[in-house]
Amino acid sequence: MLSKRLQRILSVLVVLALLAVFGASVSTGASAASSAERETNGIIAFLTDWGTRDFYVGAVKGVALSIFPEATLVDITHEVEPYNIMEGAVTLLLAAREYPAGTVFVAIVDPGVGTERRPIVLRTEDDKFFVGPDNGLFTFVAQEFGVKAVYQITNKDFMRPGPISFSFHGRDIFTPTAARIAAGRKASDVGPAISDFVVLDVKPARLEDGKLIGEVVLVDQYGNMQANISRDLVAKLGLKFNDKVRVTVGDKTIESRFVNTYGDVPEGSDLIFVASTEWVEISVNMGSAKDRFGGDIGSQVIIEKAE
Repeated sequence: MLSKRLQRILSVLVVLALLAVFGASVSTGASAASSAERETNGIIAFLTDWGTRDFYVGAVKGVALSIFPEATLVDITHEVEPYNIMEGAVTLLLAAREYPAGTVFVAIVDPGVGTERRPIVLRTEDDKFFVGPDNGLFTFVAQEFGVKAVYQITNKDFMRPGPISFSFHGRDIFTPTAARIAAGRKASDVGPAISDFVVLDVKPARLEDGKLIGEVVLVDQYGNMQANISRDLVAKLGLKFNDKVRVTVGDKTIESRFVNTYGDVPEGSDLIFVASTEWVEISVNMGSAKDRFGGDIGSQVIIEKAE
């Protein structure tokens, strides 16, 4: 038979084991319940024009992890051309298309930082959350995904404690707000709902009198230009592979061909095609369409069949 001393030791060990199991199950259950209750998925994706040379990106990631250590932090890019809100808006859309519902985006191209422009949270119809300045940066995600609600950030409980810097709202307002939403706080608690958020003056592309009319919304590092002319509009014009087309960008018109990709034409030749973005790309095989046309973001684009 076991001695009384050994029985007591075994009893204590059994109790400790039960407590450990119970504690682990409670902890796991609480974590699962918390995740189930969140409207978000734990991903925080960053897009800025800050570059990576300075401390800005590292600082905001530190803020996010201090608030929500379990967050998954993703860099979309920090190389948007400085102050170029249009480039930021297009890049944000093209990346955000690929993320799941519940992702929180911190998007900052903010030449008006510290002025009267508002900090906002935009929630799309497909339940993605965009946190950043109210300066038109969310124009394309609002157009494509639809808008469920927009809130002005006024609740200081969502912001970084202490004084708010006039010049670094990314650290003091946008990132802490995004991290708290990603961690489970409701976006509707950041402040009052608004309906007059800023959108860029970009006219929808159209087919008019046998011409596709749009504007350049993206120029990549190769000098390829993309216009906001969709695959559906191209189909309505009736373009087929290898059709000759006249392409006008700004004041310059060049005869080109409608093909599938760069290698379908000789090196140095002009081409257009429907890119992976579902928009028309204007290109030169192994060359720069931007230089060829002298165009840039905002330039008008006209595409018509050549005789």
